[in-house]
Amino acid sequence: AFHEKEVQAKGRLTRNQFFLIAFMCSFAYYVFPGYLFPMLTSLSWLCWVFPKSVLAQQLGSGLHGLGVGAFSFDWSTVSSYLGSPLASPWFATANLAAGFFLIMYVITPLAYWLDIYKAKTFPIFSDGLFTSSGQKYNISSIIDSSFHLDVEAYERNGPVYLSTFFAFTYGVGFASLAATVVHVCLFHG
Repeated sequence: AFHEKEVQAKGRLTRNQFFLIAFMCSFAYYVFPGYLFPMLTSLSWLCWVFPKSVLAQQLGSGLHGLGVGAFSFDWSTVSSYLGSPLASPWFATANLAAGFFLIMYVITPLAYWLDIYKAKTFPIFSDGLFTSSGQKYNISSIIDSSFHLDVEAYERNGPVYLSTFFAFTYGVGFASLAATVVHVCLFHG
């Protein structure tokens, strides 16, 4: 089949022609949102309607907020949190989607707007590290020349704070690691 000569039927594509068209479409699908027009990565109608509203930005922004109502044409954005829906069974994807929905759209906003652990001091959705006043944490001020923690400098600068969503992400990551180990022990000896 690999070295077999393919005869093109009238009005149909050969396998090579189909592959070339699929390759070019896939290339365009990744290049446009990734490099040429990054706005396609996250389109938020809520942010367009209310451009001056902080609440609308927190709720609607797909890059710096909860992404309510935001949609994307970038496959890497679509599959970033739930994994590829093409590679997993539907029940596994549905389970991940339900957990993601619960953390992202129920628990994180509640913790943020109830100001649990001074959550309103920090952005609702960020992977940055912050001081207690909400400023970016200067990591280079607490490490020495060999990249070890300088405990005295850390005590002077104070503890590191995380955004609400990033803290939940860490918690869920550790919980899923523990759940995986327990599952393997219980079901696979």
